[in-house]
Amino acid sequence: MVVAGGGPAGSATATLLARAGARVMLIERATYPRPKPCAEYLSPGVGGLLDRLGVLAEVERRAIRLTGMRIVSPAGRSFVGRFTPDAGFAPFRPWGFALPRAELDAMLANGAVRAGATLHEHATAESFTVTPAGVSVTIRGRRSRHSVRAGLLIGADGLHSRIAEQLGLARRQGARRVALVAHFEGVADMRDVGEMHVGRRGYVGLATVADGITNVAAVIPVADLPPGVGAAERLVTFLRQLPAVHARMTGSRMLGPTLAAGPFGRRTLRATADGVALVGDAADFYDPFTGEGIYSALRGAELLVPHVLRALDAGACSARDLAAYDRARRLAFGGKWLLERLIGAVVSRPAWLDHVAVRLARRQATADLLVGAAGDFVPAGRVLRPSVAFRLVA
Repeated sequence: MVVAGGGPAGSATATLLARAGARVMLIERATYPRPKPCAEYLSPGVGGLLDRLGVLAEVERRAIRLTGMRIVSPAGRSFVGRFTPDAGFAPFRPWGFALPRAELDAMLANGAVRAGATLHEHATAESFTVTPAGVSVTIRGRRSRHSVRAGLLIGADGLHSRIAEQLGLARRQGARRVALVAHFEGVADMRDVGEMHVGRRGYVGLATVADGITNVAAVIPVADLPPGVGAAERLVTFLRQLPAVHARMTGSRMLGPTLAAGPFGRRTLRATADGVALVGDAADFYDPFTGEGIYSALRGAELLVPHVLRALDAGACSARDLAAYDRARRLAFGGKWLLERLIGAVVSRPAWLDHVAVRLARRQATADLLVGAAGDFVPAGRVLRPSVAFRLVA
């Protein structure tokens, strides 16, 4: 078994497969620890997943706890939702986490190695060929290029998945935007919640990821990027458009480079093909506003592995044999996909978000409900009820 991509999705998949007795090669193009452009937020729903992977205690020793989310509209209207139990739905821990990806990804990869997977760094799946006997994967290393045979290739190679592209499953869709991410020291008035500040043409998230260190992650339309300047200057230019954020960063200091991700605006037609399955951002990409990335990566791995093991035991790994994984994903994530689209529609219309923010500031239980659904422990269906929609608009 070859798992291409050593981020959360790939490492979690490798861990679960190795535990089940499969021979797993996990390949990662970089060397750990390596930074990744990410908001570095882990929703409360991630806690149970990390526990089942055996890394929760390690994460908790290093991570910052976040007890909720604060959303600020373009007009400065704001509300705070807390990660509190709702109608019997309680998070594994009553908080989310913030942790640099360089640390999180290394923890998960080391967990895969402990489970029995073989890790190859500085290696990428350059191409593959599906045969009746399995999959032949061409792997390019730092100084070599060779082919290996596997029963299945699992593409966990991210937003711009080469594997999804080769399968013809990736499609461009929606607004083209990029994320610019940097760590800053000395951002004022950071508290125990993550923050999302929405502007007229983009938004920025703030979260404390270490003592005195704030992750600043902006999402901006590609068309709005000033030409001829670097990523750091582009980030600072956008922050100036959000006066409340910019004022809090006076006197702060950028630590290290500004990383970029994107452009976004992509969907995958399905997550399975003959001899291949996709997981994590390679299978679907969530808008960064809802902070779904890590949860969907780890939960997606849990959904995938039983179907992979069943297919391997039967000696049949065609798209038809793996199709149950696609159905499981739709069942598990369908409500969140719809909720994400609705949230995206509101966020993209400043007047709508101003209206909703005013109402949620007065309705704490509804704010907590919405944030709990976004935090992956309250079923999305609880928010999609007409009675909740009425409270948001009335």
